[in-house]
Parts: sequence; structure tokens; C-alpha cells
Amino acid sequence: MTGRGDERGAGENRWRRRSMVLLAVLLPVVMAVTARQSIERWWNGRDRIVREVAAGDQVDFGGARWQLHALRMAPLPAGGNIPDHAMGVVADFRVQVQDADLPGNWRDCTIALQDEQGRRWMPTHVLPLPRTDASECLSAVYSGVKAGATLRIRQAFLVPRDAAAALRVTVSLARQKPHYLRFAQHPRLVQ
Repeated sequence: MTGRGDERGAGENRWRRRSMVLLAVLLPVVMAVTARQSIERWWNGRDRIVREVAAGDQVDFGGARWQLHALRMAPLPAGGNIPDHAMGVVADFRVQVQDADLPGNWRDCTIALQDEQGRRWMPTHVLPLPRTDASECLSAVYSGVKAGATLRIRQAFLVPRDAAAALRVTVSLARQKPHYLRFAQHPRLVQ
């Protein structure tokens, strides 16, 4: 009886060793494949290739023709949710829709401000804007507009005063990445 039990125990030990060696080989391979896919997705999802747009120009991007209509900035008094030395910046776009599939074309629509050092500021809801027919980029995606319609897109930003004068507006859409738009127009000071 001892012989048969020893053979069975030796066989189990052999399979256990084989399993551990296989685990030591396969685990790094699976981790490397997963990491590669994650890094590739991250790299392709970044804004890397800029398309410069001169002041006043229109450009076709994501099934629409984009034009930066106005970029205004104004100093803000500190208090509440507004920090000291803050500047409010408002970007107004006129966008002529050429392809009505906005949910597909404008998915992850991001309008941001960027300075020469590459720092970015995202839109804020801290600044109360007067009611108009303008909408934010993500709200416009589901507005149900038809091809040929012109949308007014407005985004508000809160930025440091020392960086405000050198900012430029960028527009990024998931389907267009790694390409994105950067408008040459700098903010105009209003009081």
C-alpha cells in the first residue's frame, strides 16, 4: 500500500511543480500583453498631433466646420468658489454641422485652454454665464441638430491671471485622436 500512495504523492508533486513553473511563465506573459494594450490605448487616446487654426479661420473637424468666434477674459473678484488672482475666460464657437451623427463624431468632446508650457485648463461650472442659445460641447452632442445647422458652443474657464493672456483654445474629439485643433487667437480683455 505504501508504494501506491508514494507513486500518487510523487505524481501530485510533479504536477504541482509543473503548474508552478507554468504559472511563473504565463503570469508575466499575460501581464505584458495586458500592459501593452493599456499603454497602446493610452497613447492613442492622447492629443499628440496639433492642427493649428489661424485667427478667424474655419476648419473642418469631426463632421463639422469649427470657428472660434470670440475668446474673452475678465478679472474676477475672489470669494466663494473663486480663488485669489483668478481670471474668467469664455470661449465662443460657431460650429456648422456637416454630419448630423454628433454622438458618434463628437464623443468625448473636450474644449480646453492650453499655454505655451503645455499646461491645460478644463471648463468650469463655477462661473455663472448669462442664458443664451449657446450650449456646452457635450450638451450639443445630444441636441438632435440636422446637417447644415449652426451651433453656438460656449465654454467657461477659471485660470490664473498670470497665464490668461497667453492661452489658446484646443478642441479634441475621441474619433479624431490623436489629432486635435489649436486656435491661434489669444483672449481679449473685457471689463
